[in-house]
Amino acid sequence: MYHLRSSASFAAENVNPPFFSPPCAQDDKVVAFRDINPSAFRHYLVIPIDHIPTVNSLHKTKDDHQLVSHMVKVGKDLLNQDAPNSEEHRFGFHQPPFNSVDHLHLHCLALPFMPSWRQVKYTPLGPLGGFIEAEKLLERIKPEAEVYS
Repeated sequence: MYHLRSSASFAAENVNPPFFSPPCAQDDKVVAFRDINPSAFRHYLVIPIDHIPTVNSLHKTKDDHQLVSHMVKVGKDLLNQDAPNSEEHRFGFHQPPFNSVDHLHLHCLALPFMPSWRQVKYTPLGPLGGFIEAEKLLERIKPEAEVYS
C-alpha cells in the first residue's frame, strides 16, 4: 500500500525539487505527484523509484508487467479520489523520441484537456510512436504463458 509523503523525502533524495510538485503518494515501487505543467483538468505522474529509461526498456517479464500494472493502479486511485466526476481518465506513456525525460513515467489524466490543443501530445501515432496507452503497453509486455509438459 502506498501512502502520502512529505515533499522533503523523495524529492530531496532523488529529483531536482523545482521540477516536481510535492509527492502525494509513494510506496516501495513508485512515487506519484501532480504535473507542474498540467495538460488536463487533473494530471498526475507516477514514476518507478528504480530507474527505467523508457517504455523501450520494459520486457515481457512478470516484474515489468506487475510494475506497470501497479503504476496504473496508483494513478487510477489518485484520479478516482481527486477527479471522480471527470468526463474521462486516460493513462499512458510517451515513447522515444517523443519522451521528454529519460525516466519512465505514467501520465494519469482526468479530462478534459486544458487547453484542448494539448490532446495532441497524448495521441498515439501508430508506427511513429508518440503516446502509448497503458493498456496497450501492458498487452505488449505481457509475459508469455508458461507451458508445462
